Amino acid sequence: MPRREVPAGVEVRAANPEEMEDFRFVANLALGEHGNPKRDPVTFLQPEWSTCVFEHGALSTTFGAWPFSMRFNGERAHVAGVTAVGTDPTKRRRGYLRLAMEHALDEQYERGQSLAALYASQAGIYQRFGYAICSWRQRYEIDPLDLNFVHAPTPTGTLSISNAKDLPDDAAVIRDLYREFMQPRNGLLHRGLNLWSAEVLDEPEDITEGPVRVLLYEEDGQALGYMVYTSREERGLNEVSAGQRDHRMTIREYGWLTPAAYVAMWQFAASQDLTWRIYVNDIPSDDPIRHFARDPRTLRSRLMDGILIRIVDLPRALMTRTYQVSSEVSFRVSDPLCEWNEGTWRLEAGPEGADIRQVDTEPDLTLDIFSLAHLATGALSATYAHRLGRVESSDRSALLRADQLFATEYAMHCMNHF
Repeated sequence: MPRREVPAGVEVRAANPEEMEDFRFVANLALGEHGNPKRDPVTFLQPEWSTCVFEHGALSTTFGAWPFSMRFNGERAHVAGVTAVGTDPTKRRRGYLRLAMEHALDEQYERGQSLAALYASQAGIYQRFGYAICSWRQRYEIDPLDLNFVHAPTPTGTLSISNAKDLPDDAAVIRDLYREFMQPRNGLLHRGLNLWSAEVLDEPEDITEGPVRVLLYEEDGQALGYMVYTSREERGLNEVSAGQRDHRMTIREYGWLTPAAYVAMWQFAASQDLTWRIYVNDIPSDDPIRHFARDPRTLRSRLMDGILIRIVDLPRALMTRTYQVSSEVSFRVSDPLCEWNEGTWRLEAGPEGADIRQVDTEPDLTLDIFSLAHLATGALSATYAHRLGRVESSDRSALLRADQLFATEYAMHCMNHF
């Protein structure tokens, strides 16, 4: 897939400040948004973070990229958080998205952003550009009466509840907890106050959803877990309960530093006598609740694709993340959109760090940049990708070395949506 030439009359560049209202209009038009300020792609997006396609001076395609920092298997990686991608519906099928994507990849590489990440309206749009689905998110719908725990630790600490808006110092206690919780993980964002206030702690638009509450678990005065949730009445919607249990609880997110903290917060959720449903819309595929639940079927789980990852700068990305074992593997990579990633690479890595360089030898593995994203993020093992026909290798031991080398401590998951 060679790079496209820019047609006559077409320009690819960042938007100017005075063009951001047009950016807002085209992005909202393409994505079916309706000016919701909490989902507005322009609220905090700076013009220099945009990549736009103009046809004869008219804005036709929008593309934004937040300059995020993300945990990449326990280390901080500079990431382009892709957002507000859309084309004026009257100007589709002209290759403008591809032009914006190619231009954006060049810019991300120059900025030192080793990865690009996005949530897709349709994953098929982006997989052709090397983005791979690297996380899966669980949704649960639970009747608290069904939630019993088996082989779970016995919490010894205390729980307290506050309104999010009443927490002192801009909710410093849970921001500090999150910071410690995210350190070893894979995919969580480093959050500034805007990310906290705009998505996690913001009050619902519908006042009947109830205020945002924060549950805190402590032992000996040390905060070890937090849960952010709302609770509302649903009188008339729950015919089964006949008004005896007519509340719903929506858990936005939680973080924990010990198993006891995790269990204590879920036991609190299960103990709400007026609640007939607990909704959890986005938790990682390796969340512990299904192992603690006595009957996992009662979680009423649903699996959805999560964040998509694109490797922008191969050597920088692979040298950023941590490795739990010492080993080495060589691989040949194809990447038509980012020629700097192509070639045969040898990765030598371990707990002390990693070194990667291009070599002129026969590789252990052959794959494309799409499949390398799966391996590098721990989404798929090399052996499994080989089974799918996405990794070529005749060396079983090399596949096993790659399995061990690329394994991550946690499944990739991003709590924030952008």
